[in-house]
This record gives sequence, structure tokens and C-alpha cells, in this order.
Amino acid sequence: MSALVAHDAGARRVSALRLDVGALVAGGEPITLAIDVHVPDRLASRPLLFWCVPGGGVSRGYYDLHDPQTPHDEGFSLAAALTAAGHIVVAIDPVGVGESTRPADGYSLTTEAVAEANVRALAQFRALLASGAIAGLPAIDNIPAIGTGHSAGAMVGVVHQSATRDFDAMLLLCFGTVGLPEYMDDTHRAAVLEPDGGRSRIVEFARARFGDEPYLPAPVHDKDTPAGRALRGVMDRVLANVGMHAMLPGNVAKELGELDVPVFLSVGDRDMTGPPHLLPRDYLNCPDFTLYVVPTSGHHVFVAPDADRMYRRLIAWADGVGRN
Repeated sequence: MSALVAHDAGARRVSALRLDVGALVAGGEPITLAIDVHVPDRLASRPLLFWCVPGGGVSRGYYDLHDPQTPHDEGFSLAAALTAAGHIVVAIDPVGVGESTRPADGYSLTTEAVAEANVRALAQFRALLASGAIAGLPAIDNIPAIGTGHSAGAMVGVVHQSATRDFDAMLLLCFGTVGLPEYMDDTHRAAVLEPDGGRSRIVEFARARFGDEPYLPAPVHDKDTPAGRALRGVMDRVLANVGMHAMLPGNVAKELGELDVPVFLSVGDRDMTGPPHLLPRDYLNCPDFTLYVVPTSGHHVFVAPDADRMYRRLIAWADGVGRN
């Protein structure tokens, strides 16, 4: 682990770290993950750790969006909103994304492998935090952790939780299990009906669709608006396997049905997730479910006109989680 940079951002300090998580597959190269640690100027009385995984096509900066033409405006930044409430935010570049290691064999990066790298990184970060090694923070042990993910990053977080139960609650953004059935052919539709929902064939399907390119270029946000410029600044690659997995209808329906911690789900009313009020049906075992629909928003709720209202609602929810 090494600190790359630390700087002040309003009422918080941001440190960039690298965490070595070892190899993910037999004979594979060692993996290093890049993270940003957003530390509040003052901790809440019951601070939470938000472990944030970006979705397909964006890097960890997605959780701290800024229009480069107005760099001091934090209106798009989830990290700014949460640290202002006294919480710790860790945004991670998953393996293959941003400044994290990009393995030569990108098709080795299944959703499960990406989640396993995050499991190891979170364990390392918790140990560093407990030892007092994170700049700007006292030693904190057993801090409640909120698994946070946008789109395919939410899917990775759900797989992570299914494997380890690391999280005390889940914050899921712009995510659902409807997939993209319009991109499915008869082979895909038949696989979805198999007992594993097609999971065992994801790499096969990704290779058939994407060929020799396991790291796919993200769609470009070319609008010359504050939101468009902010999103363009964090565009990165899409992991082919994870993208293919997210496209399959029912992608992680089994894992969602097993979640037994509080969940806050926020989607746009124009999102690709389907009718928002049908989404709760996937959370069969969730004891405490909150759905927040952001009006006039598509797939990027952080840049919606009413994002501040969503942040206020989220912080109130987090306060309740911290009291449990």
C-alpha cells in the first residue's frame, strides 16, 4: 500500500492509495487496485464507511463528479455529500478499470473475480483503518460498511455481499435485473432458462459478441453541459464479461433475493431499469427496503436536477442505519 496523492477538497481530505490484492486466477499476474479515500473534516457521531464501486464505463471519479469548467462546484459529488455528513467514502477502481491493474487476459475477469478483488481490498482497508494508518482519521475498528454501487458496479457489490456478508447495508444506484433483453438472441434466451440463469456461459457469450476486445470503450457523453463534461471526465473501459452479465435478464436475481440487510435503491424515472415500482419484487428477504425515484433522471442520478434532494434523503437513511 502506498499513498499517491493527498489534497483538501472543501470540508474533506482525499487520499489516493493502491492496494495489492494478489492474483485472481491460477498463474495470473498480481493485481493492484487504486482507491480514493474521502475523509470528512469532522466525523459523524456514528460514522459509516461507504465502499463505492463504479458502473461499467466509468472510473472511481464517478463518485466525485465535477464540471471541469467549475471545479469548485460539488453539486454532482456523492462523496462531497456523504463526507459533509461526517461519513468516510472509499471509491475504488475495480480490476481492469482506471488506474487498477488491467490483466492481459481480460476474459479472466468474471463478475465473481472482480468482486473477489474488492473483497480483499476491503479487508486490507479495514485493517489500515483499524491501525490508524489512514491519513486524517483516528484508528477505527468495526465501522459499519455500506456496499455502494452504480449500475454494473451495484451488481458487483451484490455478488461481493453474497460471498462474504461484509456490508451492514447496501446502497444501490440505477440497477435492476431486467437486463437488456433487446440485445439477446435465441441462444441467450434459452440460457437464461437454464438452472444457473446462463451464468456459466457468460464468458462464452462475451467472447462471441466482443471477440478479441475484453475491455470495451465506453459510450461518449458529448453534450457540452456541466453534466456532460463531468461524465466525460470519468469515462473508462467496460469489462466485457461484467457487461454481458449485466445484460442478461435476471443477472443477480438470486443474490438480490437473499439480501437480508437494509437496502436503499435509487433509480431515475427514465432509467433503463424498467418501471421503478416493480424493482422491489426482487428483494424477497430484505427487512428494510427504501426506493427513491429521481424525477427527470436517466441512468446517472448524480447529475439530475434533483440530486441534492436524493442526497438529503440518503443521508437521513444512513443516519438510521448508523443507529441500528
